[in-house]
Amino acid sequence: MIPGIRYRGGKRGLHRIRPVTGLLWLATVLVVALGLGSLTLKAGMLVLVFGLAVWSEGSVRPWFKSIRFVLIFSLFLFVVQVLAVREGEILACVGMCVTRDGLISGANMALRFVVILSASFAFALTTDPDALARSFIRWGVPYRYGFALILALRFVPFFRSELRVVRDAQRLRGIEVSVRSISGIRRAIRYTFLPVLMSGLLRVDTIAMSMKGRAFGLHPTRTLDPHGAPSSVDVVMWLLILASALAAVLARRAQWL
Repeated sequence: MIPGIRYRGGKRGLHRIRPVTGLLWLATVLVVALGLGSLTLKAGMLVLVFGLAVWSEGSVRPWFKSIRFVLIFSLFLFVVQVLAVREGEILACVGMCVTRDGLISGANMALRFVVILSASFAFALTTDPDALARSFIRWGVPYRYGFALILALRFVPFFRSELRVVRDAQRLRGIEVSVRSISGIRRAIRYTFLPVLMSGLLRVDTIAMSMKGRAFGLHPTRTLDPHGAPSSVDVVMWLLILASALAAVLARRAQWL
């Protein structure tokens, strides 16, 4: 399964850029992956994403660990597309025929899947949710909605932690929970879902009381900390975004494979 994808602080690579730069970079990757059919451009974007991720994490191992499931599933997509597409020049026949169009379609599908998810994972791993919410507020989004985004992002690791605690307690008490039958689903709801839900509701009640005590929402606007000048990494990312956009235009006009 995909491991927990959550923000990890750092001082290298994408950790140093502003959230708006990260969003613009992610949008560029999505446009290239979804809007263009060039395999060359998608492969180039994958190499770029991989290089930026390794630069940010400091080594290859944590990045491959994060996208291991993505790589396995993309290989599955490639095989399915190769076997499903029958049009085009036949290259080989071993039980089922493999065509040129099938290979291109499979590579296109697999690269699109890997590029989109790997770029999204890199953005989630290197972007501070609080800084992202503050950026939304600076763009004119009401700060109540920005704070709601912060809470939503913070509740993801909270529920994961509570689920781990509940499962540890179940193992200590010899309780086995399975969802392979109707009775197992009812048992899972009783011994897993309800305790986690109650923990979440208690946490929400505590946060609501704290916000009420601080008069949250009393004023229509809120003062934010000033953000400094763009870093050198921001400038590098802007140049990479511009280069990617120019490459996309060239690929569309020149009909790159």
